[in-house]
Amino acid sequence: MTGTLIVSLLGGLLTAGAPVAQTVRDAAQSAGQGVRPPQPTSSYVLEAARATPAPEIDGRLDDASWASATPASGFLQMEPNAGSPASHRTEVRVLYDNDAIYVGARMYDPQPDSIAAQLMRRDGDGYSDWFHVGVDSYHDRRTAFVFGVNPRGVQRDFVIYNDNQEDGSWDAVWEAAAVIDSLGWSAELRIPLSQLRFDGGADASLGERTWGIDFQREVARAGEESLWAPIYPNSPGIVSLFGELTGLRGLSPPKRVEIVPYTRASATRAPGEAGDPFHSATDLAGAAGADVRLGLGSNLTLSATVNPDFGQVEADPSVVNLTAFESFFQERRPFFVEGNEIFRFPIHPGDDQSQQLFYSRRVGRSPQGSVPDEAEYSRGPEATTILAATKLSGKTEGGWSIGVLDAVTSAEHARYVDDRGVEGRTRVEPLANYLVARVKKDFQEGRSGVGTVFTATNREIADEGLSHLRSAAYTGGVDVHHRFRGGNYQVQAWLVGSHVRGSEDAIARAQRAAARYFQRPDADHLRYDTTRTSLSGHAASLMLAKIGGGQWRWGVGGMSRSPGFEVNDLGFQREADLAVQFGFLSYQSFRAGRVFRRWNVNLNQWSAWSFGGDRFETGGNVNGGFELANFWGGHGGVNRQFEALSTGALRGGPAIVQPGKTNVWLGLYTDRRKAVRGDLNANVSFEDETPGREVSLSPGVTIRPSQQLELSLRPSIAWSLNPWQYVTQREADGGKHYVFGRLDQTTASLTTRLAYTLTPTLSLELYAQPFISAGDYTDFRAADQPRAERFSDRFRAYQESELGYDLAQERYRVLRGDASTQFTFKNPDFNLRQLRSNVVLRWEYRPGSTLFVVWSQARSSSQLDGPFDLSRDVDRLFGADGTNVLLVKVSYWLAGSRVSSQSDMATGV
Repeated sequence: MTGTLIVSLLGGLLTAGAPVAQTVRDAAQSAGQGVRPPQPTSSYVLEAARATPAPEIDGRLDDASWASATPASGFLQMEPNAGSPASHRTEVRVLYDNDAIYVGARMYDPQPDSIAAQLMRRDGDGYSDWFHVGVDSYHDRRTAFVFGVNPRGVQRDFVIYNDNQEDGSWDAVWEAAAVIDSLGWSAELRIPLSQLRFDGGADASLGERTWGIDFQREVARAGEESLWAPIYPNSPGIVSLFGELTGLRGLSPPKRVEIVPYTRASATRAPGEAGDPFHSATDLAGAAGADVRLGLGSNLTLSATVNPDFGQVEADPSVVNLTAFESFFQERRPFFVEGNEIFRFPIHPGDDQSQQLFYSRRVGRSPQGSVPDEAEYSRGPEATTILAATKLSGKTEGGWSIGVLDAVTSAEHARYVDDRGVEGRTRVEPLANYLVARVKKDFQEGRSGVGTVFTATNREIADEGLSHLRSAAYTGGVDVHHRFRGGNYQVQAWLVGSHVRGSEDAIARAQRAAARYFQRPDADHLRYDTTRTSLSGHAASLMLAKIGGGQWRWGVGGMSRSPGFEVNDLGFQREADLAVQFGFLSYQSFRAGRVFRRWNVNLNQWSAWSFGGDRFETGGNVNGGFELANFWGGHGGVNRQFEALSTGALRGGPAIVQPGKTNVWLGLYTDRRKAVRGDLNANVSFEDETPGREVSLSPGVTIRPSQQLELSLRPSIAWSLNPWQYVTQREADGGKHYVFGRLDQTTASLTTRLAYTLTPTLSLELYAQPFISAGDYTDFRAADQPRAERFSDRFRAYQESELGYDLAQERYRVLRGDASTQFTFKNPDFNLRQLRSNVVLRWEYRPGSTLFVVWSQARSSSQLDGPFDLSRDVDRLFGADGTNVLLVKVSYWLAGSRVSSQSDMATGV
């Protein structure tokens, strides 16, 4: 029930637990790995007692009401030896009243001085013992709200959905306390009913409810995890194997009203040119807004945000992207992160979860328009303002999961002064509305399900300056899944259609986009039409997999996307025009031995074709992971890509044969229980027929000098040589010329994180990442025969007499035989240096209410000198002018009926 439980079905380790009843324990030990029925039995039933009176939440379990509750005990190991008794005894009791559920846990430990009890920020993942309780209040055997506390009172919460997938972004407002004593440690949790979701149900009409429940304990120094109601490593699910909590009488869903207003003030000092009329040495700004959560009935929640502010959100890491596709960045904004699991609709198989129908960073993105070419100075917003956003989510008594999100972003304008000194104003982003709706229905206690999805983007395109944007974009689809043979096998499928509309220019851009390249001269199945004002497409997937039972996992499937499939207005998609076949097989061992605590090995295979029949990918890999008895571990693998056609390497030109490539990776880590621990990730790849290669190293060290302080350093360096890096394409002398070059690139960075936690509610964190990347282009050549059998025949190198350089213009000139200029292209060399850093003081001065004080600094500079020189480039980076921002943000949580606890749940510092 922690993050270690939720892993990818494609070759990941599904960590799980063991049974409680003696008969099941004996069966597990005799079977080695053990197999448990997928439904809870009477062996895992716990009765809750009425809290009379409610206990004081101080972690001490000395309130008289705890004596009236029946304890849950008999925990068995999940790791390292599934099915064996836990090394330390644990007892858990549950109380309830009309306002909350109370959980009291006694964790016995004969060595209290050895208990791992790191102080960290809420939801941290440091080295510590933990106690978790998972509550399936829907009792749908698919969804659980999980609450955890460590011996220092640090809280952690998350949601498990779809039976075995985790969303760590969910944050509830609840109370916990813990103490270490001579017996070990103990914890008390108060979980307000308003933070759970439950409906009437058949049993509620008789005055009693039954919920799913499970408890988990982690003993960090032993690397041991144990559960009350067990979940085996070979189980296909988690929530479906919970025990039952009975005796909940007279409970009714409370009214749920939560309002979190905020106010923010900031000061920005940024460099600028002396003649820039829009520049100010210091910019002062302020804003106010609010988040609102309203319970609609017993199951649905309406969330809304007005003028949201995300000033405390950590900056994205620096990247240099030389591909034709945009970079993907994780969502970090709380409103969009929390509860996002219901909107997930992946459109790509395997571990790449970035490609989705809903990519929330489209909402509030950077403006997509620009100022006129004659503008000498300009100023515009860095992000589009979100005027308001609402989100409806929940699960009904009949098993329907519902999620609807709607957001409105404002029209944005930029001011500019042209080269004549005339000031102007132009619109750089239109007024837009974004909608995503997701509905799912569970059958057979969650073993089967069907869902639908719909997304819509509508923009008000009122002027020609934004006519390149699509005015409307829609997607709609359906997905189904069915588990059978004890839930150990699953078949799942989905089908999606897309439709975009806009001006001729907007749809022509969509046809020419990197996802499809309709203009390719050798793609007979594609038709580039400059008069079109709409584009439609479809995508589908089908997979059959063994996801539980025994130590073997396997799966086979396929996916396709038609050439016209396009979801990037509100989703994230790379290629269209593809059909993929894939398969995987894995073996996983979980029982600890003399050498290994656990290990696994996986095989994967795939092939891909365009709808025109061009095979552009065939590959496979072997990979695995292990952890030794001394808690050191690692992973590694070998990947092989065979020679195939690349339909996009010439960026709209003909397909080219790309050489095969071999990639080897390795990762190692030391014992994370130590005060100083390290890890190393290495990657090496090399290309057939060419000297192309890439080597990257990323060592890391984490130092924990005390239970309050942790420092992490991760330097990274990568060297690459690409003998056929795309540069540009030009039309000249009646033909199109595709220019490539040899790129020598070096990239280095140092990611630093420092966390100092004063109390469970007060922390100071520092993040800094200096980043340098330099690329030197030489040996320019033209792709003349892209389908030639040998690599050397596919390109023609430019001779010295054919290539000149204009130093003043910083452009290369390709010359004809008479020395006249055929065409030019800019110098592609680059040397980019960036520093992104921030310091965040976070104080949760009362539950749900937070004060942020943030200082951030950004530096950036670049030149056209490609060679990498660490000493010189570091001097240039820290010599560059920086932008400094000081921000203070305060939010205050206001709640309606029956949310607050004693003393309004105040904790103080």
